[in-house]
Amino acid sequence: MSTPPNTQTEQLMDAMLARLQADFSDQLMIERFPENPQQYRLNHARGAVLLAYGKSTFGHTQSTDAIVQARHLVLRLTLIFRQLNGQDGVVSYLDRLRATLTGWRPPHTDQACHPIGEQFIGHTNGLWQYAQDYATRATQLQTITDENGPLLKSTDFQEHP
Repeated sequence: MSTPPNTQTEQLMDAMLARLQADFSDQLMIERFPENPQQYRLNHARGAVLLAYGKSTFGHTQSTDAIVQARHLVLRLTLIFRQLNGQDGVVSYLDRLRATLTGWRPPHTDQACHPIGEQFIGHTNGLWQYAQDYATRATQLQTITDENGPLLKSTDFQEHP
């Protein structure tokens, strides 16, 4: 039995993670948000960027015979740093991350990423924590099963040249 392909959300997160790792892996730890955040330990000398799926909201259906909706996605970066200011501080990296992701168009989306919010989370045990939220838009399609016609059993979110 073959492994099913990653979902649209998983593919989007994989692409954003790869983008961040390409630009920052020599400077920071870049990884998915941990399954158990209470046990997370920052092992990097400077800081870490943790990627998580935030939420989706959906537009009105655009068709009468099948569901086709705009899907507005939010992905959250949590920054955990040892320093607040200066070249190695979290404030500097908020700007650098924003410059990297603003205007970047992930695969399987019809809108480039844009920042929608940043906020200070807190300072605990010498670590500064901030969050950045980025939005993009994709399309949500109904999987159609019609006994009188061809079946759409799954959607393929691979880009074709």
